[in-house]
Amino acid sequence: MNNEQMVGTANGALINLDNARYEIEIANDLLSLKNIHDKLSAMKVYCKAAKVSFEITQRCSELKIRCERRAGELLNSREKHPPGPLPEDKSHHATYPPRLDELDITKSQSSRWQSIAKIPEKNFEERLEDIKNKKQELTSRDLLSLAGYLNRQHEREKRRESAFEEAKKNEFDDRIQIRHGDFQKVLKDIPDNSVNLILTDPIYSKENLPDWSELSFFASRVLKHGKLLACYSSNNILAESIKRLSEHLEYVWTLAVIYHTCRKPHHPYRINGFWKPVILFSKGKYEPEKIWINDVLYADRRTKVYHEWELPLEGPEYLIQNLSVENDLVVDPFLGSGTTAVVIAAKKLNRRFIGCDIDIIAVNIARSRLGMLEV
Repeated sequence: MNNEQMVGTANGALINLDNARYEIEIANDLLSLKNIHDKLSAMKVYCKAAKVSFEITQRCSELKIRCERRAGELLNSREKHPPGPLPEDKSHHATYPPRLDELDITKSQSSRWQSIAKIPEKNFEERLEDIKNKKQELTSRDLLSLAGYLNRQHEREKRRESAFEEAKKNEFDDRIQIRHGDFQKVLKDIPDNSVNLILTDPIYSKENLPDWSELSFFASRVLKHGKLLACYSSNNILAESIKRLSEHLEYVWTLAVIYHTCRKPHHPYRINGFWKPVILFSKGKYEPEKIWINDVLYADRRTKVYHEWELPLEGPEYLIQNLSVENDLVVDPFLGSGTTAVVIAAKKLNRRFIGCDIDIIAVNIARSRLGMLEV
């Protein structure tokens, strides 16, 4: 008996892998799917314990996920039970399908399976193929991660559509200017030696590193002597970003923004990141304000409500308050969803501000956020 035959007959209860996918696709009730799921779960445990080939174990994992997706589809489409205890006479079955506890399905399972079922088929199949091609073990966690990402993208898209309409009618403080376009073009009118602080968050990809050189040149032109560029960066490009900004500016310091409750996994290095660098560069010799600043900041609320790269407010607020004074001109050449402008307006920091972004969607979000403030 070969390995596949052995797995198919183990414990006299395991379903045949060759027929399992068909059984999953034609199943039209949750009880059948729950039974298939339990058998596949048992089979997966057996395969690992018996050290069956990775290919067979992987097939078992894939079928288990497909079973969860099919069960999620049925859960999403079935009529919901009213709240309250179960009737003792079971008469509710005439009107409603069995409850989760009657099917031995937990609320957590139901929620996870429904999330997986909401993934568009194209995205679902692509993720499965991607994981299999990488020879990684298939788990529900991978699909739940994708479901969460797609849901966040969908919610952001709805907010973007709303922001586009709001941006058409909103008006805000004329001391705050939001512009659309490449900063090298739309910020050309900023006079030399007129800016007190540049606070910005460029894209961290290696493909965008030339932007950092252009930013260095721009800052050397518009900053007042001794004033700062405070630039968010990422550890994976930190050395290169410092090198690029050093082309026209003087390095001062690296601050750390700590995110206690949110980690950023860096998969190639197997490192979980809990902090982000903010590098300080000056035009000429740095001339600090009278106030002392800390080189460790804390920002726990990483909500990403409006944009996937959105910064929490705490970091920019601290930097603007402590690296500039009232009536100073603050500039952000990579505005994104407008956090820098929102901080100035919402906290009534009484600074002048000019910001821009090449992405019109981001610009509309920034304008909408400002329009919604009661300032």
